[in-house]
Amino acid sequence: MKQNVYLKSTPLEKVLRILKSECPLHQKTERINIKNSLHRITYDPVIAEVSSPVFNASAMDGVMVVAAMTEEATETNPVTLSDQDFVYVNTGNPVNEPYNAVIKLEDLIENNTTNRVTIIKSASPYQHIRPIGEDVIEKTVILPKYHKIRPIDIAAMLAGGVETITVLAKPKVCVIPTGDEIIRDVKKLTQGKILDSNSFYLENELLSLGVDVTIHDIVADDYPYLESVITNASLNYDLVLIGAGSSSGSKDFAKSIVEKHGQVFVHGIAIKPGKPTIIGKINNATVIGLPGYPVSTFIAFECVVKPLLFHYFHQHLSRPLLQAKITGKLVGSLESEEYVRVKLNKVKDNFIATPLSRGAGVTTSVVQADGLLIIPRHVEGYDAYESVNVWPLKTLEMIENTITVIGSHDILLDEIDALLRHSNIILSSTHVGSFGGVQAIKTDECHIAPIHLLDAFGQYNRYVIDKYLSNDFVIIRGVDRIQGLYTKASNPKNIGSISDLTRQEIRFVNRQRGSGTRIFFDNLLKTNAIKTHLIHGYSYELPTHTMVASAIKEGAYDAGVGIESVAKLYGLNFIELGVEQYDFLVHKSQLKTNKVKAFIAVLKGEQFKQKILSIGGYRIEDIGEIIHG
Repeated sequence: MKQNVYLKSTPLEKVLRILKSECPLHQKTERINIKNSLHRITYDPVIAEVSSPVFNASAMDGVMVVAAMTEEATETNPVTLSDQDFVYVNTGNPVNEPYNAVIKLEDLIENNTTNRVTIIKSASPYQHIRPIGEDVIEKTVILPKYHKIRPIDIAAMLAGGVETITVLAKPKVCVIPTGDEIIRDVKKLTQGKILDSNSFYLENELLSLGVDVTIHDIVADDYPYLESVITNASLNYDLVLIGAGSSSGSKDFAKSIVEKHGQVFVHGIAIKPGKPTIIGKINNATVIGLPGYPVSTFIAFECVVKPLLFHYFHQHLSRPLLQAKITGKLVGSLESEEYVRVKLNKVKDNFIATPLSRGAGVTTSVVQADGLLIIPRHVEGYDAYESVNVWPLKTLEMIENTITVIGSHDILLDEIDALLRHSNIILSSTHVGSFGGVQAIKTDECHIAPIHLLDAFGQYNRYVIDKYLSNDFVIIRGVDRIQGLYTKASNPKNIGSISDLTRQEIRFVNRQRGSGTRIFFDNLLKTNAIKTHLIHGYSYELPTHTMVASAIKEGAYDAGVGIESVAKLYGLNFIELGVEQYDFLVHKSQLKTNKVKAFIAVLKGEQFKQKILSIGGYRIEDIGEIIHG
C-alpha cells in the first residue's frame, strides 16, 4: 500500500476549533445516587429538597432562655434564673418557643443545690441559635449546572435531603493499539518487538478524567481486520483512540480507514512531538489517531484529547505558565509549536529550566520532567539565559523543595534522594559530566555539582575552585570510588587490562568528553602510551555508568569504563584501574539553606553509609565534611 500524505500541518488553535465544531462528543446524561457521585459533573442545578437545619438549633452547650429576662444582667448586677426560666440544651438540640436565646455553659454560674443559674451578661435574641435553613434552604440551589462534585458537595446535598441527581454520562472510549511489533508479555520481548505501554498510559489518563475505558486487544497491521475493529468501535463508543498507525508509513492505515468510512478533518498538527495526529469522525464517534512514540502520544493527548473531554464536561482546562531562565541555547522548529521537556529548579529566587532529551521515544524524559518549555510556531528558538514560558507538570511546592544536582553520574544519588524524601525534599539529578557540573554551578543553574576531576599532579577536585570558580565555592567531601573496566560476567574476550582494548575484535564504549571518568581513562591511556585511534569504539559515548553497563550486558559492546558499584549492580566482570574522589561543589550561600543542610546530614548519616558500603565499590573517609579550595 502506498504511503500516506499529510493533508496539512494544522495550527493547534485551529484544531481545537475543529474539535468543538465538527467532532464534539455527543452529550448524554444519567440519573445516579448522590452517594456515588464523587467527581461526576452535574447536568442540572441541584435543588434542596429540605432545609438544614429544619428547626432552630442550639449552636452551643448551655441553657436556652427568653432573652428579655436577661436584659438587666451585668457583672455588677448579676441576674439569677430559676429552673422555670431556663432549660439545659446541647449543641444541635431544638430551641422552641418561648425560648429565643442560648447562653454558653462557661458564661453561667451554676448552683446545683437550688437548681438556679446566675448570669453576668445579657443575652440577645437568637444568640447562639442556628436558624432554620442556616446551612441549606429548601428550594434553593445547592450546586450549579456543570459542577464537578467534591466530597463536601455530597455532604451538602445529603443535608438538603437530595437522594438522586442528573449528571453527564461518562463518555465511552475505546483504545485500539496497532502494530505487528507491539506485544504485552515481557517474556516474549525479542529484537524488533516493543512492549505496549501507551495503551495503559491512555487508560489511566482517561480514568482520571472520569471516562469509561476499554483497551482492545492489540491489532496487527492487517488492513481488513483493523478496518473491522475501528468501524465496529465507532458504533459502540463515543471516542475511538487508535494507537499508532497515524503517520505516513506504508502500514499506517488509520487515515485511509477513517476517510473511507467517515471524514478526516485533520491529518497533521503543528505541534512537536505529536505532528502525525489524525482527527475524524465515523458514524457518531470521534476518531483520533495518535502517534506511536510515547512522548508524541503524551503531547497529543494533552493538546487534543484532554481539551475534547474537558469541553464535553464543560470544565475549564487551566494551564498557568511559569517564567524561567533557560540554561542553554535552544533552537525551535519554526513550523510547529514545540514542547521541550525540562527540569525546573529555583536557585537564588530564579526559576531555571534545563532541557532534557527531545527524542519522541524517550518516555522517561516525561517522567523526569518538571515542566514543558513551549517554543511557539515561527519562533527560531531561545538564547541561553533568556526568559521562557514553561508549563509546570509538578506543583510549585515540589519544585521549590527540589535540590538540583548537575554534574557527574553516580547511583548513590538515588540513595541520597530516597533518604532526603523523609524530609520532603526531592533530589533531581542531571548527568552532564564533571565539567558540565562546574559550568552549571558557576552560572547558578544548580544547587550542587558532583565532580571527580584530576589535575596534572594527580590530585582530585580542589584545584577546580581556584582555576574555574572563586573562594565563594566549597567542596562537600563525598566518597572514594573504584574505577575500572566492565566486561560481560564471563569475560568471553579475556580482557585483562586497558592494553587489550586495542585488539581488533574488541568493541569498546566510552563515556562522554568532560566527564571525570573520561578524563581518568584518557589519563591512563596517555600514561600507558596507548593511541586512542587503536581502540575500536573510543569515539562512541554514553552519558552514564548505567548506560555503559547495560550496553555491555546486552552484548552491544565488549568493554567499557565505569565504577565498580554499577558493575556489581549489573552483574558484570570488573577490572580495577584505580581509585578516585567523587565530591560535591556548592556555593557557600547554599550551605545555609535547609535543602543543602539536609543533603549533608544524609551524607553523614549511618543509614546512608551502611547502604553504600553494602553496594560495594566505595570507600568512606571524612564524608560530608566541608573543604575549602
